[in-house]
Formats: sequence, structure tokens, C-alpha cells
Amino acid sequence: MDREFKSKVGWWYHGVLWVMALTTILAFVSGSTPLVMITSLLATLMLVHMLLTTWYRITADGYLIVHCSIFPEKKIKIEEISAIEATAMPVSSYALSLDRIIIYKGNLQWLLISPKDKKEFVRCLRKFNPEIQIKD
Repeated sequence: MDREFKSKVGWWYHGVLWVMALTTILAFVSGSTPLVMITSLLATLMLVHMLLTTWYRITADGYLIVHCSIFPEKKIKIEEISAIEATAMPVSSYALSLDRIIIYKGNLQWLLISPKDKKEFVRCLRKFNPEIQIKD
């Protein structure tokens, strides 16, 4: 059976979402140009969509599928994961929090994610690949 983990959502993401929502409301109330109104509305809707559609699925056949809004889904065989490491790197990723995990494929960093329940997520990964190293 597949297991799905939602992304943890950091305080900063909520802050950006609130600022964008207020900016959108102000753009409409103050009579800004249509370009400003549409741009702010689309940006806010994109942030909401990301909030609702960022997840990580561990499939019954041993794959990790990573999904984030309109961005391409990423997929890796769990047996190809060599290590994971906790990080707070603020680079672009499929994560809505800075409380992140780096997933390694061989010696290379494959992707950054931020599952809500990191311990359970790692436990589920290690069911398929007990050789996954936990880096400090």
C-alpha cells in the first residue's frame, strides 16, 4: 500500500502567502492596473496551489514520487537512495519548510524535501532500503 506524506509548511511560507493575499486585496480595492491585479492574484493562487499539492509518496513497488504543484513530478527507486541528511538550505526545492531532508543518489544530492513526519518518512524508506545512511 502506498504511503503519502504532506510537506511540512514553515512559518515563512505562511508569511509570504499572507503578504501576497493582502497585496492582491489591496490591488483590487485601490483600483490598481489590471496587470497588477491579475499578476498578484495569479501569484497568490499559485502559492495556495503549492500548499495544497506538495506531497511525497512511497509506493508499494518501491518508488519515491515527489510532487509539487505544476512542477514536474520526480521519481526515484528507493533502492537507488544512498543517504539522507537533515538540512535547512534555503534553495529552491519541492519543500515548503526549511526543515528539510537532502536525498542522495550515490554521492550526489538528488533533491530537497520537507515531509511533516520525518522520522516516519525515513522509517518507511528504510523498509525498502535498509542500507540508506543517515548523515549528520
